[in-house]
Amino acid sequence: MTSQPSGPLPDRSSLQTSAIILIVVGFLCGGTIPAIFGIISLVQLDSDPFTAQKMNKVGWIIFWVMLALLILFAIVYVLFFVVMLGAFTLPFMTGG
Repeated sequence: MTSQPSGPLPDRSSLQTSAIILIVVGFLCGGTIPAIFGIISLVQLDSDPFTAQKMNKVGWIIFWVMLALLILFAIVYVLFFVVMLGAFTLPFMTGG
């Protein structure tokens, strides 16, 4: 038997909306892990709203971390090719 927090129950409609948005955004952005946490959150919503709220928070945190890593990878990828293109064209531009 687990002890539940003594605070008020999470708002069901906002938690459900957040979980559905997490599922859609997770699948559209290629991150199935956040979408899985959104699905778990929806399943747990009626039986254990506190666990559903935790799963929803974890899903959003994973989504934002994955998005940040994707943006960082894209920046490094572009910078790498700009540097490499500059290194390859430098001898042609200087006449050497």
